[in-house]
Amino acid sequence: MKRAPLRPLGDQKRYLLVTPEIDALLDGRVLYGVFPDTSAESLIGKFVAGWHVTVSRQVTKKKPDIEQVVGATEVWALCLRRPPPGWRILGRWHKQGVFVALRAWEKGRLFRNYSQAAQEVINDWQHLLGAEPVHIGASLKDYVGGVFRDVDQDP
Repeated sequence: MKRAPLRPLGDQKRYLLVTPEIDALLDGRVLYGVFPDTSAESLIGKFVAGWHVTVSRQVTKKKPDIEQVVGATEVWALCLRRPPPGWRILGRWHKQGVFVALRAWEKGRLFRNYSQAAQEVINDWQHLLGAEPVHIGASLKDYVGGVFRDVDQDP
């Protein structure tokens, strides 16, 4: 299902597709009191409006909004820094500007379980989308589109 921010920031340029489980988490129907969170909704709003987001092709301490999980085939993370201690919404790109969010992990648990988390995302993709190929790009623009900054490049 298509996830719209609670308060849209502009016309939709990118799309965030979520599972019912991710939708319930972000709406606060699961882990009530943790979500919904204004900073998470702000990031979702910036992303779908095509506004400036920061991106990295690796897990890094530079705090990007979106990062690629190294060692996993085309698994990416939408990095929610709040609510504490932070969350990662893992998924894959369907095509440029269309991110399919499949799993949510609390940041501390994820750092000990990247391999398991990545395999869950790959399995979910196959279960939900079958033979639909995951999007593969040569550059970050091929994935994100819109306005972004590569945090791995010199400032």
